[in-house]
Amino acid sequence: MFVLDKKSSHSPPETRPAFIRMPGLQTFFLCWVMSASLLLLSGCGNLARLAADIRETGDRLRVVSGRIDAPVCKDCEIVIAVSADDRALEIHNYRVFERSGNFRLAALRDSRFLIAFQDLNRDFSYQPNEPAVWHKLSESTIKAGDVSNVKIILREASDQPVPPTLARLFDLRGSSLGKIDVRVGEVLGLDDEHFSPESASMGMWEPIGFMKSGRAGIFFLEPYDPAKIPVLFVHGINGTPRSFATMIQGLDRRRFQPWVLNYPSGLDLRALGDGLVGILAELRHRYKFKTMHFVAHSMGGLLVREYLAECSRSNACDYAGNFVSISTPFGGVASTAVWIDYARVVMPVWRNLVPDGPFLSELFIRPLPTGVRQTLLVSYNNTSRLSRESGDGVIPLESQLRIEAQRQAVTVRGFNEDHASILQNREAIEEINQALLGNF
Repeated sequence: MFVLDKKSSHSPPETRPAFIRMPGLQTFFLCWVMSASLLLLSGCGNLARLAADIRETGDRLRVVSGRIDAPVCKDCEIVIAVSADDRALEIHNYRVFERSGNFRLAALRDSRFLIAFQDLNRDFSYQPNEPAVWHKLSESTIKAGDVSNVKIILREASDQPVPPTLARLFDLRGSSLGKIDVRVGEVLGLDDEHFSPESASMGMWEPIGFMKSGRAGIFFLEPYDPAKIPVLFVHGINGTPRSFATMIQGLDRRRFQPWVLNYPSGLDLRALGDGLVGILAELRHRYKFKTMHFVAHSMGGLLVREYLAECSRSNACDYAGNFVSISTPFGGVASTAVWIDYARVVMPVWRNLVPDGPFLSELFIRPLPTGVRQTLLVSYNNTSRLSRESGDGVIPLESQLRIEAQRQAVTVRGFNEDHASILQNREAIEEINQALLGNF
């Protein structure tokens, strides 16, 4: 579940979602030259839809956070679930954590119990002999808002009977939180309606509706193959996995299997990065893969970099391998500051793109996790008629080549392509295959 965590220490202040409907990232930035009044008039209906969508989130969802310690097995996965009652007849949400440490997960307003257990045999179900704790949440606290500072220690088994709901956790994915949830591991083709431009637009204007309709999550393009290394493709703002069609076709399928992340791209990148840690922990727990690589385009590169920063903060994701970023605005986009100053409502991700804003200022404080190697691909064919600055017509070259990003990369390559065409460039595709193989 991707959650706007109002109390997270990493969240920017005053997160106020809003989205402007546009067919793609390039149009998004070209529209800066249009008058603000015209944009507001044309977007009133969409803004109203968005406001209702976000209001539902505030009315129904809460965040439960704290710390959990498991002295019996320091490196065994922990599952934390929330329920309305002490018998866990209905699980509202759950999340997998790789080990002891800080935790955070979404709950419903009427969630009253937190159930935590350590999955010693890694079967993704609660066994009577596994260390477990049933913790009652303060009714007055959760009604008032988020619940924080919950402390849990998993020392021994609980005498509570094992509820049937905790014996089939993976089956709950997509149905929890009143279906305001994500899908994990379903097989779909790139031509599926989930990945259409209309679906991407819905992800910006109606993020809750996007998740309720089963569009958000990590999808497989073929059945899982334990002999192949997963490669997760991450699109940019208002994007779709279909953008990677040529690149996926050119992937070395003898060694790799493509997975795609489909997400509501107008949400705050910190919340999305934290959510990605959770669903990848769940997939890793189920499929036991040892390595995963990442290929991300445009703003998707910021999302993956924030995910990797969260991995470093929580000492997790030891499966993370090679990371290829493509035309990513690591230095931000200066125009977003103008919108934040003058727009009546603000899209959360705009704040992430402000060059000197808190998100980008803190993005490189944490180094890449041990073992992660980044390849930085940049595009510099500016086809825009509105700007002649160095870049690809959408992202300035200066932003793509932020010095901190160059320093952490093992390889930097430039291509005479625009922001979209680089995804079809054969040499870029070959560069990605070599990067994923570790041939730098």
